[in-house]
Amino acid sequence: MAIPQQRDPEATTAALTAWMGDRLEGPYERLVEVRLAGASAVSGFSSDTIIFDATWQADGRAQSQGFVLRAAPVGAAVFEEYEIGLQYKVIKTLGEHTDIPLPRAYWYEPDTAVLGAEFMVMERLDGRVPADNPPYTVPAEFLPPELGVDAWVQSATPEQQRTLWLDGIDTLVKIAKVDWRAMGFDELDRTKWGALGQEQLFGYQRHYFEWAVRKPVACLDHAWAWLEANRPDDDHLVTFSWGDARLGNLMFDEQFKVKAVFDWEMVRLANPEFDLAWYLWFDKHFTEAIGLPRLPGFPSDEECIERWETAMGRKAEHLEFYTVLTMAWFAAIMARVMQSNMEHGAPGAEDMAPMETNNLATQMLAKHFGLPAPE
Repeated sequence: MAIPQQRDPEATTAALTAWMGDRLEGPYERLVEVRLAGASAVSGFSSDTIIFDATWQADGRAQSQGFVLRAAPVGAAVFEEYEIGLQYKVIKTLGEHTDIPLPRAYWYEPDTAVLGAEFMVMERLDGRVPADNPPYTVPAEFLPPELGVDAWVQSATPEQQRTLWLDGIDTLVKIAKVDWRAMGFDELDRTKWGALGQEQLFGYQRHYFEWAVRKPVACLDHAWAWLEANRPDDDHLVTFSWGDARLGNLMFDEQFKVKAVFDWEMVRLANPEFDLAWYLWFDKHFTEAIGLPRLPGFPSDEECIERWETAMGRKAEHLEFYTVLTMAWFAAIMARVMQSNMEHGAPGAEDMAPMETNNLATQMLAKHFGLPAPE
């Protein structure tokens, strides 16, 4: 369910070659070549990602490096706006001033004339990322060889799986402890949605829901009414929040430790229990929701919560609220993903159109509240 992009490889290569030539200054003498290494026919749910290699001359010798480019999407998109400059600032600032593992952020380009959208360029890292499609929970014997999917999470030992999962929890804690004011992230205080805290967070989430969900869904309406009636008094707990905390946005090294945190397009200020709820729920999304067991090495939610609470020095008191908000938020995102696919004319989009209202998030919401499943 990715969103098609309309990029011409030759035009993209030419534009990047000229652009990179202007970026490589100082000891760099001459850009020799830009070669697309991973630009595909489709992007992910949201931002447009291009992987490329650049080769140039420096001090009379050929130099080369791999890069990853993230651009705002062109045309129908999942979100109303894409703040690539803010994402660049977050990655660069956290990478330089914290121990959160991140790729090095090299450049931000606000001029849309280069590639049709603003973009940033980061270093390309070598590591392994748990798959989303098909999900990392699918056993290797069920994966057709032609897909070329490495079921490395499934084939890891339970001890390795445990290390991977808990290092993700520890990374959430590192993110939650970022002093957003000291780091200069004042723009994350979205005052147009209300006062910092529940008013602001709920104001934006509700706005997005009304913008993205264009067909009535009974369990979603019920969930938003419940959320409105059960908003916690936790404004004093607001801090820096990743926004898309899940295994598929983490890269791991050979020791199954987090090597890099990706995808900051949903960065916000919120109670960090939101990130914890998102992280725990997404594993249920790839197990319980599709009838697969949890991986044997993944610890229980109770152990994960206790580990998070110990590291944070406080209780996670509002996880039910943030779990319901996670499901409602992701259901709205899925609705918009399906609309975008249909607007782009993606192959098979019409067959998947019912997923705009009937998807794993809405099904799990209905189950949570004991309501009929969406039709």
